Amino acid sequence: MVKILIVEDELIIAEDVRSMLCKMGYEVLGVAMDYHEAIHLLKSTTPDLILLDVNLNGSLDGIDLAHEISKIYKIPFIYTTSYADTPTLERAKATHPINYLVKPFKQEQLLTTIEMALHQLAALENASIVSEPKADSFIIKDALFIKDKFKYTKLNIHEILWIKSDGNYLEIKTLHKDELIRATLSNFIERLNSQVFFKTHKSYIVNLDYMTNLEHNFVTIQQTKIPIAKNYYDILVEKLNIV
Repeated sequence: MVKILIVEDELIIAEDVRSMLCKMGYEVLGVAMDYHEAIHLLKSTTPDLILLDVNLNGSLDGIDLAHEISKIYKIPFIYTTSYADTPTLERAKATHPINYLVKPFKQEQLLTTIEMALHQLAALENASIVSEPKADSFIIKDALFIKDKFKYTKLNIHEILWIKSDGNYLEIKTLHKDELIRATLSNFIERLNSQVFFKTHKSYIVNLDYMTNLEHNFVTIQQTKIPIAKNYYDILVEKLNIV
């Protein structure tokens, strides 16, 4: 689930935005009313995205906060504001927001803005969208975002146990749940770009961090045996630090 922090100094607006986000399936980590409260929350939480009001109460506004977010926390943000004048826009653009949303906005506009932001983030991180065939997911840093109707569900890559190919679909088994996406195995493992994932079979990729046993025909991931082909077995034995 995508985690979002709201920075908004109007309580009624903040609660309205929180309600819209929850209805759309996002997790709201908190609401900050000013610069200092936002910094306090960022020290204890790690949002995937920040909705940032430009005009905050106090001597430091949302654009000042954006500079700090970019410098210290490296978290993408979307500006929300009632001010669309040229000086404000020019000042805001200098902080490189991922998007800009003018108040008042409806739930559909908020959803579209967030969805577009996630796609832009994927491009900024050079994580190309899996395209053989058209995929229902994309990867950003250490997370996999799976599209489910009108929202994106976040999976931490390090929580993936194994991936099984079933035709044009991939079954993804994680520590907490299972997911199904439309993609090919060979294309998908390239996008993961991690040494801990290993192809054991034409239909399986496993996370070696969770491997508990290796036999000639099987790799055990926790309590489940995953088949391993002879040629992949030899490669894996060379890869492992065997005493």
